[in-house]
Amino acid sequence: MSATDERVAVVTGASKGLGAAIARRFAREGIRVVACARTEDKLRQVAESDPDRILPVPCDVTQSQQVKRVIDTALEHFGRIDILVNNAGLGRFGKVHELSEEDWDEMMAVNLKGAFLACKYAIPHLIRQKGHIVNISSVAGTVTFPGGGGYCASKFGLMALSDVLTQELKPHEVKVCTLCPGSILTEFGAAKPYALKPEQVAETVWQMVSAPAGVIYNQIIMRPQVPPEMQK
Repeated sequence: MSATDERVAVVTGASKGLGAAIARRFAREGIRVVACARTEDKLRQVAESDPDRILPVPCDVTQSQQVKRVIDTALEHFGRIDILVNNAGLGRFGKVHELSEEDWDEMMAVNLKGAFLACKYAIPHLIRQKGHIVNISSVAGTVTFPGGGGYCASKFGLMALSDVLTQELKPHEVKVCTLCPGSILTEFGAAKPYALKPEQVAETVWQMVSAPAGVIYNQIIMRPQVPPEMQK
């Protein structure tokens, strides 16, 4: 694809970090982006980088009517939806018996329910365009670690949702990809200094959605390369 790309993407969690990097990367290729997140002022700052291509729409992905409004807004402004990137996510860490019910519920709502709601409302339009879903999971969606009970459960759940979507949407030629990055240099968690840069991960998302016809990058796991002096 080139700078004349006419596709329309909806990106959740787009006000900072990886989501903002994905929105900007898409816009640079000419894709029109509906960028949504809860933090309206930061979302507008992202949109200012390319106001002709990035449309900010405040949204809490755990709220059904707000998610539906994002999809409706994309259709009203651009008339189509070709790509959905479920990037919104958060982590609350602690041993299972010490994790609060509120933290558990919030992770399940944002990391899993949010993706479900976005897919629910976007899929009929993605089918029409033979579009693309990219779910941003995590290495923690493939392996577990102590203190990550709630986070891992939500990301493993997202992996299962992705598998089901792949099966359900294959007859409609809608591609479903899952990206599982390791530590990223964002405000999320305490990343190592050698962690992946948001722009590096966004580049991988771009490679996923610009794959040749007939090719699906079904699941990609990416990790930072640890410098030799930091290896055990």
